[in-house]
Amino acid sequence: MAIAVPTRERAPWYTPAGVWRGVKEVRRYPLLPITVLLVVLIIPAIFAEWIAPHDPRVGNLAERLVPPAWEGDKAAVKTVVDKINRANVQNEILLSDAQRKIRIGEATLAGGAEGKAVALGDQVEIVTKRGGSTKHLLGTDKNGMDILSRIIHGARLALIVSLMAIAVSGVIGTSLGILAGYFGGWIDIIVMRLVDISLSMSLVLVALVLAATLGPRIENVLAVICVFLWSRYARLVRGETLAIKAHDYIARSRVAGSSHIRIMVHHIFPNLFNTVIVLATLQIGYVILLEAGLSFLGAGIPRPNPAWGLMVSDGRELIIEAWWVSFFPGVAILLVVLTMNLLGDWLRDRLDPKQRQV
Repeated sequence: MAIAVPTRERAPWYTPAGVWRGVKEVRRYPLLPITVLLVVLIIPAIFAEWIAPHDPRVGNLAERLVPPAWEGDKAAVKTVVDKINRANVQNEILLSDAQRKIRIGEATLAGGAEGKAVALGDQVEIVTKRGGSTKHLLGTDKNGMDILSRIIHGARLALIVSLMAIAVSGVIGTSLGILAGYFGGWIDIIVMRLVDISLSMSLVLVALVLAATLGPRIENVLAVICVFLWSRYARLVRGETLAIKAHDYIARSRVAGSSHIRIMVHHIFPNLFNTVIVLATLQIGYVILLEAGLSFLGAGIPRPNPAWGLMVSDGRELIIEAWWVSFFPGVAILLVVLTMNLLGDWLRDRLDPKQRQV
């Protein structure tokens, strides 16, 4: 005899109960990191040509070091001096003092600001630094290039470099890790010794050597990052493969006549997929930070490409005079790396049954 259990119908989405259910579902996702990632990295990278107000590689020296739009003109008070009669000694002293003030910028000749006549000894305000304008919302750099446009196009470079480096290194590292963990023996020894060599080398030193010999290029950045990044995937995947290989269903697959390739592709890799995805998500922020560091040192993306690390490097000598040149690209790097780490942690909790306490 069957027992009928009544089911509770879910309220439609337009009812208060349905709206509340939707709110609870949305709250399960990290909305703030996703929003920041979309605004700072993904949307600018895809729609850079339509969003950027200026060409990121073309500057105007007449508009160099223009401050952000919200900064106004800065003025200084200076004493007005004029020609002095050399007839007596006192005036000679005054003349020397006036020339000294003019030379060091504490005074100006009579005539005043904007052509207005002023008296000798008066103090007038002379504009020493012009303010920003809405034409350049985040200001310009020392070459007159728009900071906002370079940040927007720099997001595309950062995203392309990180995705390409992670895709290549992830495929290589995952493949070698599965082979080493599944077959063991001399394959495992060779792969793990290569991993040890990769982890023991200095990435920055190799990048600087390549930059000195071949010049700074995007290809060099990708090659260096891939050479050093694949070993992280290989080491992690190898350990997971050793644990999965000991399960009973792997032995049953062998008894059933499955080939080694079929076992690795259809039985081992699907159980590693979540781990690889989480590691790749966490590595995006790491690669962006790594690329920015290499560009800062002059071993990464060459000028005049709008790379965030280059922008920070260009503004390090102007940090007092023009703080915005380094500040805004630095904030972009901080936001992207932080949000990718938060998304990676959330994704790990969602994909790992132990973390979800299932």
